[in-house]
Amino acid sequence: MRKYVVIGIIVLVVLLGSSIYYFHNYDSTLINLSDIRTDPEYDGIVYDNEENVINEDILGILTIEKIGLKASVKEGSKKSILKEYIGHIENTSIYDGNIGLAGHNRGYKNSYFARINELEIGDGIMYKTKFYTRNYKVDNIQVIFETDWNLLQNTEENKLTLITCIPNKKNQRLCVQATENL
Repeated sequence: MRKYVVIGIIVLVVLLGSSIYYFHNYDSTLINLSDIRTDPEYDGIVYDNEENVINEDILGILTIEKIGLKASVKEGSKKSILKEYIGHIENTSIYDGNIGLAGHNRGYKNSYFARINELEIGDGIMYKTKFYTRNYKVDNIQVIFETDWNLLQNTEENKLTLITCIPNKKNQRLCVQATENL
């Protein structure tokens, strides 16, 4: 009997702790952009894999010189994809229109989006596929809730929409958009 009481207390403590953690990290107010910082572990990190090759598995190569990023883009946004690549977000355009890309920003060997918070309006991004090489200019940076996918809707103009998590804000995402330079 005493064993069941102890187990019951442990379960209650775990549930209470989980609830407090959940409500602490699920804010109803969006964080200010100026409060998002690069994780010190990734400060100044450069990802430049010279073996980036476009083939049947790789959709393209994303290059952002300002933050030292050159990485392969692969279809999908599951953990297994994001562990090794930048992921193309399902149900967004693949080559024209609004291309949605996701990446980790900390906690993984390949946290390709570790420094996208350092981007500013006007910064350049290059995306190379087997069909074209396009240059884009950052024109929108904002924080969104994880359930707000309006910025991923298709557009007539060619856009890149980069999305990553925000530390300690489980229900919020950093979204950087860039429009093709014409």
